[in-house]
Parts: sequence; structure tokens; C-alpha cells
Amino acid sequence: MALLNGSLQIGRSAIAVSQAALAVTGNNMANAATPGYTRQSAMLAPTQYSQIAPGKYTGTGVTILEIRRQVDAALNCRIRTAVADSQSNLVQQQALTRVEAAFNELTDSDLSSRLNAFFESWSSLQNQPQDIASRGVILQQGAGLTSFVRELRSNLDNIQADLDSQVRYQVTQADALATQIAALNRQVVTAEAGQAGSAAALRDQRDELLKQLSELINISTREMAGGAVNVYIGNVPLIQYADSKGLGYREELDANGNVTAEVIFADNELTVELSSGKIHGMITARDDQIGSIITDLDNWTQALILEVNHLHALGRGLDGLTTAAGTYGADDATASLADTDATGLAWAATNGVFNVHVTDSAGNTVTTQIRVKIGIDSSDTTLNDLAAALDAVAGITASVDGYGRLHIDSDAGFTFGFSAPGDLADATNVLAILGINTFFDGIDSTEVSVRSGLTARQLAASGDGLAGNGAIAGAIASLSTQGVASLGDMSLADQFSSLISTIASNSKASQDNYEAADVVLQTLESERQGIAGVSVDEEALNMIVFQRVFQGAARYVSVINEMLSELMAMAR
Repeated sequence: MALLNGSLQIGRSAIAVSQAALAVTGNNMANAATPGYTRQSAMLAPTQYSQIAPGKYTGTGVTILEIRRQVDAALNCRIRTAVADSQSNLVQQQALTRVEAAFNELTDSDLSSRLNAFFESWSSLQNQPQDIASRGVILQQGAGLTSFVRELRSNLDNIQADLDSQVRYQVTQADALATQIAALNRQVVTAEAGQAGSAAALRDQRDELLKQLSELINISTREMAGGAVNVYIGNVPLIQYADSKGLGYREELDANGNVTAEVIFADNELTVELSSGKIHGMITARDDQIGSIITDLDNWTQALILEVNHLHALGRGLDGLTTAAGTYGADDATASLADTDATGLAWAATNGVFNVHVTDSAGNTVTTQIRVKIGIDSSDTTLNDLAAALDAVAGITASVDGYGRLHIDSDAGFTFGFSAPGDLADATNVLAILGINTFFDGIDSTEVSVRSGLTARQLAASGDGLAGNGAIAGAIASLSTQGVASLGDMSLADQFSSLISTIASNSKASQDNYEAADVVLQTLESERQGIAGVSVDEEALNMIVFQRVFQGAARYVSVINEMLSELMAMAR
């Protein structure tokens, strides 16, 4: 009788375990398409053996030791690292693709084409300096070039602003994810302490949130006793048990005066050290890549303005000047014109001379040489010194207004103009840095334009004042291919080509880095899928096995029941 009761217990355990195992299999199949779900397996083991006779033992059935998640924690950590690397490079590549589209190179409407057309128009004027139509073309080409530069800078600023807005949004998202993970830590610990049942589903949710967080920011994890996972950024904890330090951002001014966000820990406002993830990619693209491109574009634009203005200021148009007002003001008219910190001017004056030509109504011209001393002795030329030297020239008056701008006016019946002393290399750039008789206005790519009020007849093509002379026009045209000091002896065209090459190279590098990181990620995901993913075919086989176990156990119980019935009948 005891043996039959034991046999009945064996059948009962087999039926119960097969039902539970079928439930596990069914749950796996139900979640085969659920993102982040980790396959579970029923771990079976025989129950303790029972002695039926001296030295003779028989089994007592089967039990489920545990329902185990098929997870590799180390692999999940590697996946999170790969996700962060992939997302950082992807964001950078996408940003640089937008930059390339903004420059629109290798088309008929790119900046290179407009720059070439601008210098070619000066070359044409050199051959026919009296042609009004050719002069009009220069003004049109200059307006088109500067408009494109301003629009390009605006597009770059917009890309930066978009990235900054995304940084703020993604930091908020990362903070929310950290809060959810901390809450799940508490639930997992509570569940696995036996107070609320199995924590498998909670662990799956937490793993999925950790993966989402790793897309945004570089994290590392460490599981603690009890089931909680501590999360670190670098060596600084973000989440400890059920507490999140929180993430926020601090607004700062960048090199261009724009307000940008820096990621910080919310509780102590310490800067978060970023190395990968979307937020890292956005900040890198915003500050390092696009910020560097904007700086290079500004430097190039400043060189264009300075070099063209330097030559134009030393040339003469078809008509003499009766007035010339500087477009750039000095903060301190008593400071050396080489001290940009004191004057606030965009450029420093160079040592040299320039000629002032004053012509009376009868056509008689008197030439006076103006000396600008920079670095010769302890008394560099100041703006006041320069105004005094010009004011001493017969036929003109010069003064400095309340905004630190130089004004030159001719006396009644007189006109004036400027020229180099013979060799342009000996001429100071002082007229250009003050904005006297220049072609361009502005100091960088945000505001560059053709000087307001400049007419075709005022375009300075002549180097000696003769109408048929096109020396200055030729010198400006040569800037396209001739190295200039403001660009380290590179030409304007070559410097711009270098900028385009750098952008293309960085974009290709980001693309290659993303593809390499994505290959690593896909390999790791495939490995995880092999461990934790649900195979419907495999689960179908398991279902058949457990179904057969259930059927066999049920038949076995039926046989034991019949035997018990017969035994009971015999007893009666």
C-alpha cells in the first residue's frame, strides 16, 4: 500500500511539473516578439530517493528547482557599451551629413563656385578697368558671395542649436530612465526576498531600460547582493539601490557666445564625464566638430575681408573721394593700433606706410606719405596719432568720432584717394582694419557684406589713379591662388578647399566608426539572441515533450489508481 501511495505521488509530481514546464514554454512562445524578453527555462531535478527495502531505493518523482532566465550578464554589459559607441558615432555622422548638405559642394551653387566667380570678375575688371558693366558684375558677385556665406553660417548655427536642443531633451530622458531603473531595483529586491513572487519580468524590464539608458549615455553596471544593480558613469555612481543622483544640464556660453548645455549630476552639479552614447555624440558634434567648422569658416571669412579690404583701400576708383568714414571703431583711440585687446578691433595694424593723394579742382595732385609705426620703438601709432597725421595733410580734415571711428573729409573743391608706396608688401593695413575705402563690411561669417553705399564707380581698380590702370583689380584677383599671411601663406581658395576636405574626412571617419561599432553590436546581439532569445521551433519541441510527459504521467496515475482500486476491493 505504501509503495502504491509513493507511486501515486510520483505521478502527481510528474503531472504538476509538466504543467508548470508547459506554462514556462507557453510564456516563452507568447513573448517571442517582445523586445527585451529573456527566455526562461524550467530546471528539473529528481526528488529525494526513498528506501523500499534494506539497501533498495526508488525515486519519489520530479520537482522544479527554479525557473531560470537565460541571461549572460557580462554579454549584456558588452552590448550596452557597443550600443553607446554605435549611437555616439551615428549622431556625429548624421550631424556632419547635414553640414555637408549646408556647404552643398560639388554643385554649381556652392561657395567654391561663387568664390571663383567673384575673383574672376576682378580679373575681368583688370583688363577693362573703365567698364561700368564689369564693375557692376563685381558688386553682384560680391553680394552673392557674402549672402551665401551668411546663409551658410546661419545653417551651421541652426544645426548647433538643434543639437543643443536634443541634448537638453535627451538628458531629461536619461534622468527619467535612471529614476525608473532605481524604482525597479526596489521592486526586484522586494520580489526576490519572497514578498512578491518571481522577479524575472522585472529584471527584463530593468535590462531593457538599462539598454535604453546606454543608448543615451556611457554607463557601467554592477549587480549587488539582493538583486539591485548599481549604475555608474565613469567611476561616479548614478544609481545606488533605489536612489538615483539624477541628471541635469548647466547652461554655459560657448566660444561664439551661444548658450549651450553641459551635462551634470543633479544632486551635486558635478560635470558628467561623457565618452559615448547619443548625448556624447551630440555634444561632440555640436562643440568639437561643428564648433571647429564655424571657427574655421570665421577665420577664412576674416581673411577674405582683411585681404580684399587691404588691397581695395589702397586703390582708387573712377572718381576721387570727398568723404570716407571708418566702419570699424576703436574702443581706445589712445592705444596702439596693434593692441587688439585695447582697441577692440578685429585685426592688428602692421608696420608700413601709405600714400594720400589730394587733388584740387584744376586736377593738380599732391601726394603725402603717412607712416604707421608698429613694433619699431616704444611709441606705436594710435588712432589719434593717425587722425592727426591725416588732418595735417592740406586739403583734407580727419577726426575720430565718439564711437572711435575715423572720418576723413576733403575741403571744398578737393578730392582724395590712397595708394601703396610702390610695393604692396610695404603698405600698412591700417585703412583696412579701420574700414576706410574698403570693399567688405563685417568681421566674420555672420555679418560679412559688401560695404553699404559702395558704387560701381567707387570700386578701387587702379593702383596709380589712372583710369586705365587695373593693378589693384589684378592684385585682388590673384588672392584666389596667392598665399596670404592671414592664412599662414595659404591662398583663400586652398584654405577653403582644406576646410571642405576636413569636413568630408570627418564625416567619412564618423561613418566608418559607426559601421564598425554597428558590426560589433550586431555580432553581440546575435550572440545574445542565441542565449536569451526565444526560438519558436525549439519551444514547440519542448511543448511536445512536456505534453508527452503529462500524458504519460496521467496514464501512469490511472494505472496506479486501478491497482489501488483492486487492492481496496480485495480488502473488502
